[in-house]
Formats: sequence, C-alpha cells, structure tokens
Amino acid sequence: MDTLIFISLFIIVLHVKAQENKNTNSCLPINCSNASDLNIQFPFRLHQFQPQHCGLPGFVLHCKQNRTILNFPSYGDLVIKFISYDLKRIQLFDPKNCVHEVFLNLNLSYTPFSYYYILREYQYLNCSAELSDEFLQVPCLSGIGHHVYVVETSFVVPDFCNHVKTVGIPFSYSPFLSDNTFGLGLTWHLENSQKDCVETKVTTSLVQQAAGKFKGLNEIAGDKALGCIILLMFIVVMLLNIQKLSQHSKRVVEPKKENQKELHADAILGNYEALNKIVIKL
Repeated sequence: MDTLIFISLFIIVLHVKAQENKNTNSCLPINCSNASDLNIQFPFRLHQFQPQHCGLPGFVLHCKQNRTILNFPSYGDLVIKFISYDLKRIQLFDPKNCVHEVFLNLNLSYTPFSYYYILREYQYLNCSAELSDEFLQVPCLSGIGHHVYVVETSFVVPDFCNHVKTVGIPFSYSPFLSDNTFGLGLTWHLENSQKDCVETKVTTSLVQQAAGKFKGLNEIAGDKALGCIILLMFIVVMLLNIQKLSQHSKRVVEPKKENQKELHADAILGNYEALNKIVIKL
C-alpha cells in the first residue's frame, strides 16, 4: 500500500511539473521556420503551436509551407513579411501577386486591422474596350475582352465600362508601384476590453522571454527541485514504514513478555506446592 501511495505521489509531481513547463514555454515567441526571423508573440499567436491564451481573437496566424499566414474571410490568405510590435505595423504580400485584387475585395470592417497608410477613394471599372493611353489597366485583373482600371471617383464612366466598386485604397495602379507587397501595410487597434489585459499579457510575455534566455538554468533548478521533492517523499514513506514495523514489533514482543511472566509464576507456584507437601509430611 505504501509503495502504491509513493508511486501515485510521484506521478502527480511529474504531471504538475510537466504542466508548469508547458504553461511557461507555450507563449514564448515562435516562428514558422528556423530560417525566419519573424517572431510571433502577443497579441498574435500561431494556431498550430500556441494555446488560445497566448493571443487575442482576430490575431490568429497559421503556418503554411514555412510561411506565416494571416487569413481574411473577405479575401483569403495573405503572407506576413514582417511585424513591428513597437509601431503596431504588419506588412503583408499577396501570394497571387495581385495587390489591386486585394484592395478590391479586402474588408477590414470586422477585423482589428486597418490600413497603415492614408487612404483615398478610387473606383474600379470593368471595360469591354481599352481606355485612352493615359489610363493603365491592371494586368492581373484584365484579360481578353475585359479591361480593369482604377480611376479617380471624379472620372466620368464611358458607356462601354461598368462601375465595379468604389473603395478607399492607398494608391491607384501604377507599373512602378504594382509589386505584390507595396500598400499592404496594416496596423491594429484593440477594443477597450482587450486593452485591459494587454499590460498583463505583455508583462507576462517579457518575463517568459527572459525566462527563455535562462532556460538551461531553469531546467537544472527544476530538476534539482523535483529530485528534492522525490527524495523527501521517499524519506516520508520510509519513516512511515519504520513506524509501522516498530508498532508491529511491540505487538509481538508484549505477548511474549506476558507468556514469560505466566511461565515464571507457574514455576514459583509449583515450587511452593512441592515445599508445602514436604512440610506436611514432617
């Protein structure tokens, strides 16, 4: 029974230790690839590797093909290029290489993000014929029989063009500013209820980062502490066993003493009876 108790206590200690290490290390900065210097930390979290308490709703990231992905329901996946936690800036690029398709479809209304740059309203046109040379069509949205343009809202739409959408975007189309990253800079903002826990989360994150730098020392100290606990438990069990053995020995010795007393009394009584017979004969 004592051995069973010792084993049970040992398992409990190991479980508590494992949970402690898990909670301590699960929110440390992490990335999707060893070759990446993009560290993910609060308010963001990596869905595959970090539990829910490591980040805030709306800041959930994913790893795909060693890339860090932020998914927007209105558009799809965008790849994170870098994050500045000091400036609250996140730079994205479109894996489909069509920034103006992102501008056309991306809806940030129900997200914690907004554009980092100043926006200006432009209208998207889908034309069955080309406009004059002063207007440049967006190649990734255009094709045979349809030509897509991004123009000022004051532009008068010709009959062979359909107005698609008017949106606030950082810039109109330009072949010099048409790569898959320019303009996809976002910033984030937190609701009041989320701000209340930011200081605690950030402090915890900083403490965990500092603890991570001394991970080796912490593991050694933790192993020594665990060893001391196990040794203490072993000593307690041994003392309990010794106490039980002592009590058992007392219970065995005491009947023996009583038996010896009875035998001694019988011997004395026998001697007395023999002596009494001799006296009577005399």
